[in-house]
Amino acid sequence: MGRSAIVIVAAIVVILLIFGRSSPNSDGQAGMVTGGSGSTTAHLSVLPTIRSVTVSPGSVTFGDCSGGSGYTNSTQSVLGYPNGSCTVGAIGVNETFPITVTYTGIPGSVYVSGSDAIPADGGTDWTLCDPKGSPGQTSCSGTQGLPGPNQYMLENSAETVANAGVLTITPSCDVEFDSSGGCSAAPREFQSQAQHESLVLTGPKSWDDHSTSWTITVTWTAIGPG
Repeated sequence: MGRSAIVIVAAIVVILLIFGRSSPNSDGQAGMVTGGSGSTTAHLSVLPTIRSVTVSPGSVTFGDCSGGSGYTNSTQSVLGYPNGSCTVGAIGVNETFPITVTYTGIPGSVYVSGSDAIPADGGTDWTLCDPKGSPGQTSCSGTQGLPGPNQYMLENSAETVANAGVLTITPSCDVEFDSSGGCSAAPREFQSQAQHESLVLTGPKSWDDHSTSWTITVTWTAIGPG
């Protein structure tokens, strides 16, 4: 091949290289040069959509007992009969309210309920009774609205609330939770609303089971308004 032919071939190769670098891509646009990238992570807080109640401590013991009669009279830490009484916390001049009920979430209400008293030996329960004889509840059958045989009554109290509330098996408005005398809960945004409460138990006129240890469950529940 002569020198002229070599020069022509070299020129053609250079032209092809230049054309290849500047040729459009498949969609007819000039090829884009890829560069670096950066990003940021964004965080968002939203209004809570839940309602919850926590209770502290998770276990309490009745004490400061009184009442009963004769050889079945109560001692400081043991319930006697008929119709002895024990407390969680203290009532009277030096009141204490050791149970903290805390509501968290969007506005709602706090309901509370009790349970029958269960003896450690699995024998005859004490039925939670209602001295007011509310519909659907077991009425206290003793004199003056006091518990009868194998029955007991349970009340809760709270600081800044004048009157005690009577608990039943059915969850109902905890009239001790709101200092205005209701069960409304409306904590400020992202905060909680708490109340400090105590319990008062009035025991049976008499009972059949001979167990000396009994268990009672008190449950607070968060519900929606209305």
